[in-house]
Amino acid sequence: MKRGGVDQVRVQAVVFDLFNTLTAPVDDEVYMASIRAMGLAAGVDPDGFTRGWFDLWRERFDGTFGTPDDDVRGVCAAMEAPVEAAAVERAVEIREQSLRNTLKPRADAVATLARLRALGFKTALISDCSADLPNLWPTTPYAALIDVPVFSCVEGLIKPDPRIYRRACERLGSAAENCVYVGDGGNHELTGAMRVGMRAVLITTPEERAAAYDRSERRSWRGEAIEALSELPKLIADGRRT
Repeated sequence: MKRGGVDQVRVQAVVFDLFNTLTAPVDDEVYMASIRAMGLAAGVDPDGFTRGWFDLWRERFDGTFGTPDDDVRGVCAAMEAPVEAAAVERAVEIREQSLRNTLKPRADAVATLARLRALGFKTALISDCSADLPNLWPTTPYAALIDVPVFSCVEGLIKPDPRIYRRACERLGSAAENCVYVGDGGNHELTGAMRVGMRAVLITTPEERAAAYDRSERRSWRGEAIEALSELPKLIADGRRT
């Protein structure tokens, strides 16, 4: 765990990324196979669908497309591939099952969230995600332990846009300086958190993201880092900021 100098800024809340932070890392090949399966279910070229799924990540994450059905239709439209309603439904069902698997918690995630709340810290989530996540969120083990969930597709904002961090802080009722942000570094989220005044902590993951969709700062990060979520309560419980 990396730490620098210490000053006395009180920590009131912990804001988490979701994927590969609270969730257990998912094998890239398994994830890619699920996207290909969506393309097959939609009746279009699976490789073209996979490329489109990643190329159009912004339209999915900022809510431009809208519903999970619209995400599939939007990718198919970009391929100029007609798709029937029943095929869209099959693709969405595959996506939902894949997402449920992806949402499985890290071994220490639920216990850490419960411990932080027991210590009096408020909790929030900022997730870059498409519309399927808000639909499934109430069924996840995180929902009862996160005070403020913030989804990019609902807000129309994607990390590292400073406005999405500020919205989480406002809804928590805490200044950014009193919040710790924890993430795996995807989409330069840690730098984004620091720019609005939050303390940022990287949680390391054992695998490297596939080049096709890696927009991370993992390799360049030189700030605080932890290897397990269970390290967090000890890191911040004394209220100090590094």
